[in-house]
Amino acid sequence: MSRILFFARSSKYTIGLPQGFRELGCPVYVLRDLDKNSIKEAVDYFRPDLLITTGWAYRRYKRKYIDQLVEKVAKYRIKHVYWATEDPRWTEACSFQCIEIFKPDGVLTIHPESIGKYQRLGIHAGHLDFGCNPEFNKQEPLSSHYAYDVALVGNGGKEWNSYRKDSVQILLKPLVERGYNIAIWGKRWERFNEELMGFKIPRYMIKGELPYEETNKVYNSAKIIIGLQNDQEMLTSRTFEVLGSGGFLLTVPTKAVNNLFINKVHLVSSSSPEDTVNLTNYYLKDGFARQVVAQNGQREVYVNHTYKERAKQILKFVYLG
Repeated sequence: MSRILFFARSSKYTIGLPQGFRELGCPVYVLRDLDKNSIKEAVDYFRPDLLITTGWAYRRYKRKYIDQLVEKVAKYRIKHVYWATEDPRWTEACSFQCIEIFKPDGVLTIHPESIGKYQRLGIHAGHLDFGCNPEFNKQEPLSSHYAYDVALVGNGGKEWNSYRKDSVQILLKPLVERGYNIAIWGKRWERFNEELMGFKIPRYMIKGELPYEETNKVYNSAKIIIGLQNDQEMLTSRTFEVLGSGGFLLTVPTKAVNNLFINKVHLVSSSSPEDTVNLTNYYLKDGFARQVVAQNGQREVYVNHTYKERAKQILKFVYLG
């Protein structure tokens, strides 16, 4: 069984995919900090068969230690996969930089249409969605601290030049303007560009950053979770996490959403601001209907979209091509 070295610092990553490999029986070493001693312990002593890097890894650590890690990986001929979780918006600024620095054997991207960008560079590439970890994304008792009618967990945009802008205007704007009981957690909302987005968010709705470890409590405590999408062709990590928690997800009907989930069965999709208001009113009143959809969504991701399934996909990509 392959020994997995997982290089990441954020709990968003370390709580997810490593657990999937453990469930397959793979020994896993999570490397969060990078220095001479940690590299020696993770590579020389643990002796992994496969290294997985992800996200903005090259910006989190000193370059000399990154180079040491890359050298040792090459020395021991450890296979290396880079998971491009910042595609497609940050492909050039993030993913291409990581490829140049880390020199992986292959790339898995969350954005299917970006596969060709890597293949044109002569890099073995494929698609890998986010997933859920049933050990973390699960039902738990309601927390009064997070008990709102509607909640959104996610960062505000800087320039709002992706489909995320459309998501906000379809899902969030009509509810904010009508004064629903909403809580918003994440970065940059206090600097929300009202002129660009066409509406104002009252300060009392903005709750600030939320530790990743607390997200599941929100999904279990708010009646409706707004799920923004960034692109027609890919799904956010929170899509799978909210469903895995047993939360009720209100999102938009992108191609990616429709490919994997059934509207009003696993989740609910809104195509317009008017639709959002109507759906929100209906599901706030009908708790049973809300529960049925949430349970269906959880069942679907537990069967098809856990990190155990993602770990299987990675091993197949690495060893079977």
